[in-house]
Amino acid sequence: MNDFLLKGRQTMNLTVVNTLFLDNPSVQYWQFESVYSVTTTNGIASGSGSIRFTINSPPQNGTCTVSQINGTTTTPFILSCPNWVDSDGIAGYTFYGMFIYTNTE
Repeated sequence: MNDFLLKGRQTMNLTVVNTLFLDNPSVQYWQFESVYSVTTTNGIASGSGSIRFTINSPPQNGTCTVSQINGTTTTPFILSCPNWVDSDGIAGYTFYGMFIYTNTE
């Protein structure tokens, strides 16, 4: 495992860089395990803990269209995204847009 994908290996916080998941799209089930050693007044105590999680599969088979590609700040745009299927269920939709100003003068 590349050290640059895991941050904080010797601290209380572990950060996993998203590159690990993006570079391994076929892996759906992940488990991270921590091993602890703590010095106590009675000696050294040790233990371990782990976290398991599943990567949510992206929705499939749908398309999206927009009613028009040009307009002004007051132009209504209608987005249509039919036929999306998600085995995990679709809890909501988020659309992102970008406004590009073009000076025509």
